[in-house]
Amino acid sequence: MRPARINKYERVAGLFILVAIVGSLLSALSIAVKQGWFEPRTVYRTTFENADGVHAGTTVKMAGLNAGSVEEVELLPNNHVRVSFHILGKFRERVHQDSKAMLIRPFIIGDRVLEVTVGNESQPLVAENADVAAEETMDLMTLISGQKMGKALSRVAVVAENLQTVVEAFANPERMNSIIRMFDHMEPLIQSFSILSTEVTKLAKQANRDENLGKVLSQVATLTKELNLIVPAMNRENPELGQDIAALSRSLGHVTVAMDQAFGATGADAPTTAKRAVEALNEATILTGKFGMIIALALIVFGIIILLSAKDG
Repeated sequence: MRPARINKYERVAGLFILVAIVGSLLSALSIAVKQGWFEPRTVYRTTFENADGVHAGTTVKMAGLNAGSVEEVELLPNNHVRVSFHILGKFRERVHQDSKAMLIRPFIIGDRVLEVTVGNESQPLVAENADVAAEETMDLMTLISGQKMGKALSRVAVVAENLQTVVEAFANPERMNSIIRMFDHMEPLIQSFSILSTEVTKLAKQANRDENLGKVLSQVATLTKELNLIVPAMNRENPELGQDIAALSRSLGHVTVAMDQAFGATGADAPTTAKRAVEALNEATILTGKFGMIIALALIVFGIIILLSAKDG
């Protein structure tokens, strides 16, 4: 069998195909290198209350650069979501204890990405498979999503029902008339408050005129000092003063009880008894006034006698 001969056109075509294959392999290798397929990866975890829009393969960004991707999304028993993600080796030294993991949208619409903030170099690095602190964020699409909007609309419905109840209450003519009467009664009250404030202002001015208030307070302070001096002296001179006052209070209590019993015993004769008591008090007052006048005249005569004797002497 004669061997097959390859002409020059077939050789050129084969060489072209070989170059294309090699070029494709080199391009794929270059893309893989740029994507970090051959770089070491460090896995971290974080936990969110809601990881809507996050799935395996979600891009992980750091300072706006592609730094890794999400590997796994897991729902925990407490209804929180644990997200496991990896960071490429060249970003490993940027993840510190103060770094935060956030779910953001690069644009108003579009898929969410996991953003990891660059930490402070003074803070220690986060260990592999350790947790990165999560920070909940809110964006426009999340705000108008069915979950958030449903809760907001339910609250609006409750508010609308309450407003309807208020409107129905005000639609009652009796209640409206009551409210009108209340406002009518408020005007005299406001006027009274205005008059009261004016009088209080006048009293304050009168008290502050010529420093009267300061004088009164200074007199009170002087009186307090004098009492502080007198009371200890009275305690020294008469240590039984407190006991005497206590005994007097008990006696007054006994007298009060006895008077209550006496009034209870008089019963229907109480008005007549009270009238006689008042007449007795009036007579006692008249007698006291007479005796007072006699004593005053005696004191005047005694004073004149003393003055005359002093003049003669």
